[in-house]
Amino acid sequence: MLKLFARFIAVMIVIAGIYLAYTNTTQTALKQFKNREAILVSFQNLPEIILQSKEGYTGYQYELLENYLYKLNKQKIEISDTKHDVQIYYSLNVCKTCVIVEEEDLLLVSNNYNNINNDIEIYSKLESISKNNNSLEDYQIYYTSNNLDDLIFNLNSNLISHTILPRGSYLFYKKYYPNLSIKKNIGSIKLLWKFSFDDGSLKNNLFKYLESDETLSYIESLDDKYYSNNTISSYIFIGSREFIADMATKLPIYEGRFKEAANVYNLDWKLLAAISYQESKWNNNAISPTGVKGLMMLTKSTADMLGVNRLNPSESILGASKYITQLSKKYIKYDEDTMMSMTLGAYNVGPGHISDIIKIAIKDNVNIENWLTLKKYLLKLHKKQFYKNMEYGYARGWEAVQYIENVKQYYDIISFLEEKDKKIKNNIIQEGPKTL
Repeated sequence: MLKLFARFIAVMIVIAGIYLAYTNTTQTALKQFKNREAILVSFQNLPEIILQSKEGYTGYQYELLENYLYKLNKQKIEISDTKHDVQIYYSLNVCKTCVIVEEEDLLLVSNNYNNINNDIEIYSKLESISKNNNSLEDYQIYYTSNNLDDLIFNLNSNLISHTILPRGSYLFYKKYYPNLSIKKNIGSIKLLWKFSFDDGSLKNNLFKYLESDETLSYIESLDDKYYSNNTISSYIFIGSREFIADMATKLPIYEGRFKEAANVYNLDWKLLAAISYQESKWNNNAISPTGVKGLMMLTKSTADMLGVNRLNPSESILGASKYITQLSKKYIKYDEDTMMSMTLGAYNVGPGHISDIIKIAIKDNVNIENWLTLKKYLLKLHKKQFYKNMEYGYARGWEAVQYIENVKQYYDIISFLEEKDKKIKNNIIQEGPKTL
């Protein structure tokens, strides 16, 4: 009996030891991850995942990862071409150490609306792939192995007839190349966050983060920023055709003046150009029913306050630049996107109304540093029950919101195409394959 009891105790000790070892092990990866000073990250070349600018990096998945690491241990991100702790990429297959962040449609995309014969050929190939249960990779239809910027440029230039894109990539490029069209939904694709090491603790921790109410709210703001109805609307697609055409014919007339004013007031000339297009479509003779005039559509009182002749294009741009600088200083404590949005809103509807929505947001105890939150308040400014207790009263807030979204889109398109032009001049663009 004593021997049996001793054996039982021994077995229990072993089990306890194994359990403790397992528990410690499951914490190892998370602890190691948290203790790193900086997380080296590797991304596939997908524009909605990561974007590079003068200020650094941005993008939907980049911002989400940045937020996750900050919540984890206030870590910063470093981009690396070689070593990495986290890898974010698209895949048709699920790997062992990956967490599926989201799943989206995989689309066959064309730039040629009337290429029926080519479409039939492509559909036949895709049907063959489906029937034989072959992967797309077997047919060398690589939608991530190429530089997407170059691939889409080739598609838009009719150097290739079709390509395959995740829906997010399609929506991203549709803004810059409005003629892109979806030919067929051919399946789905998974966006994965891959950890180079994990014992289960990282995966579990990430799931908790992704499922939290705070994260869901943050994701909502990212959706609004990158893929909202305002951002990805038919209006923008249709309007961008005209805008891109005007960039070729009208913008060169005033581009030098935008750059001169930007240098004086330390602004981005592309933002000035975007505002001007929204105001007047780069027409110096423009006049509104309310009496605002000129390239930047200044009111007479604002022009007098700034000491400029609003019908002189150079003075109009300089005056608007000075005014924008004054407005932006009011919102300097906010993040870049919120500051830009509030500055544009103030330029359009007046700083008083922006001040009103900030006050009411503070009263409601909501996050005033989030533009998505403030935008909801701006949209209510035409409702009497909402504006009656505000200092500056009624305003067409929905127009201000659309104004802000439009300017951002124009700015985005100018920036994107300017960078593309630089690449073309530097002979970076390579002719892609003639087929899929």
